[in-house]
Amino acid sequence: MTRNEAREIMMQILYEMDATKALNEENARKLAAERLPGDHASRGGNLLSQIALNIEVIDEDINRCASKWKTSRMPKVDLAIMRLACGEIRYCDDIPEAVTVNEAINMAKKYSTENSARFIHGVLGAVTKGK
Repeated sequence: MTRNEAREIMMQILYEMDATKALNEENARKLAAERLPGDHASRGGNLLSQIALNIEVIDEDINRCASKWKTSRMPKVDLAIMRLACGEIRYCDDIPEAVTVNEAINMAKKYSTENSARFIHGVLGAVTKGK
């Protein structure tokens, strides 16, 4: 499994946890262990757990950088993509921010709309500048 495929699964896990109102550290680790193989399970579990533990801070970053939008009104797929990217930006020092942003844009193009890709690019660009 590639890192890109692992990212997509982590985004899907974030989406699922948000939709079922089960966004917490325990659930993040459990789902990562079930769905990600080998090293990806450990790495993904750690990242998803950090996102779950710090979701308020991550959502504040997104809200601050999303002009006229709040996380409560955003499409859930877009929100999951941005939460994952913000988690990588904050907690994964070994991944360049530009790579994280580019991967988020590619996921948006694959799972959402072209407008979403532009919106996510703008938000994450502002997040990286304001970091």
